[in-house]
Amino acid sequence: MRKEHLAAFIVIVPMIVIGAVVVRFDPSLKIGGDRPGERIFNLTGVAADGVWTLSDVNGLNYWWRHFEPATLYVTEGDWVEINLRSADLLHCFYIPAFSVGPVDIEPGHSQTVSFRASSSGVFQYYCTSMCGNCHFYMRGWIVVTAPGEDPVEPPPIACPLCLPDYGPPPVTDRLAEVGAYIYLQKGCITCHGAEGRGGIENPNSTKTTVPDHFTTAQKLFLASREDAETFIDLVQHEPDLGAVEEPPEIERLPIVLTRFANAEEIIRTGRYSAKLEPEGPEPPLQMPAWKYLVEEKEIDALLVYFVSLYPWEEG
Repeated sequence: MRKEHLAAFIVIVPMIVIGAVVVRFDPSLKIGGDRPGERIFNLTGVAADGVWTLSDVNGLNYWWRHFEPATLYVTEGDWVEINLRSADLLHCFYIPAFSVGPVDIEPGHSQTVSFRASSSGVFQYYCTSMCGNCHFYMRGWIVVTAPGEDPVEPPPIACPLCLPDYGPPPVTDRLAEVGAYIYLQKGCITCHGAEGRGGIENPNSTKTTVPDHFTTAQKLFLASREDAETFIDLVQHEPDLGAVEEPPEIERLPIVLTRFANAEEIIRTGRYSAKLEPEGPEPPLQMPAWKYLVEEKEIDALLVYFVSLYPWEEG
């Protein structure tokens, strides 16, 4: 090789290599696509935070960075393509509203799913493979906006382990106030909604949505506001409801006490969401067992808080 050619080769090759290092693919980019109405997203599953994220996840930032769940904004009629990868464990991606998946995503591999955003609204996507403590919260939103309209802002989703610090518990012995704090601090609000209003969709569950808690008084068969207030006072002051020497005058009290004990046990041991379609995927939202994370009196505080939420004025 002639010297002048060799010199040119030595100069050009480093430039190519340097260019390859500088121009790096960023998985956080949201690309419009080559065609009008085409949207391309790159999502990475992160078990540690229980999220699908648009952020760049790599070996340098996985261990210390907190990754936010991704909300995907598209326009009705768009062709949507989502490139999926896992940063750690086996994840399974599922969008029931658009019949996408479930699709297994193994570490070191990638999968691509696509669909037409055929209707406007706010829809959830999920991980349906048990992947850690935050699995039941590993979901996000797809906001499909009609042409010419402004997108809505969906409610936040967060695992209780990643929730903001709500500060110390209230300095009070009133169980309803303690229960309201625990409801936030333990992340119950994420699945059961503000003030226990429920309604969070749980695909392929026989109940279709996560149960509410604001009707707990009715579920316990408490017949009136007076009975509910008397029962709250009973739980507040009696350490053992099964050994009350002088029971208060509450209609159907034995039934109320039995159903209250059943509700305590559900919080302690959790509850499995049965499948609506036996051959379909597992419902993504399950009731976890809280017996190792809350004390017995805190369970009672939660239930008292739920009883206090009932809208008696609405009948």
